[in-house]
Amino acid sequence: MGSRESNNKLTRSQVLALDLATSTGYYSLHGSGTWNFSEKLTRNNDKQHKALRDTLIDFITTHGIRKVVAEDISVNKFFTDIRKLSEFRGILLEVCDELDLPEPEFVNVAALKKFATGNCRATKPEMMAACVNNYHFHPKNHDEADACHLFYYYVRKWRIV
Repeated sequence: MGSRESNNKLTRSQVLALDLATSTGYYSLHGSGTWNFSEKLTRNNDKQHKALRDTLIDFITTHGIRKVVAEDISVNKFFTDIRKLSEFRGILLEVCDELDLPEPEFVNVAALKKFATGNCRATKPEMMAACVNNYHFHPKNHDEADACHLFYYYVRKWRIV
């Protein structure tokens, strides 16, 4: 689904946008919100990764999702964040392989901010406000806001109706 020709048959209801992290924002026409994959004292890392995998598979299969778009990993001063995001990205790639979906499209963080606000260094509150201004959508938090912008970025880029 990497070209406009192959995306012509894709509908908005078949797109899932994700802001992958321990607190994963998601947005689709089937619902939006935040999935919490933070570790608890009674769980080990494998359970956290399994919870992400199981949640993705359930949502994708239940709602007939054919394309996933996600925020790309950006380097910051917190190297543990990069490791966790890389692990979650790997799980997403494996889930798409398992379900015979095309690879997710990863969107650069600065490009997403520029699309949403006109400023590639937009703050989290500015991204949330842009959801209200652009789509009349009131996100509960910045993770859900980012997922919303990812959804609209992708459907606009590929002209999906």
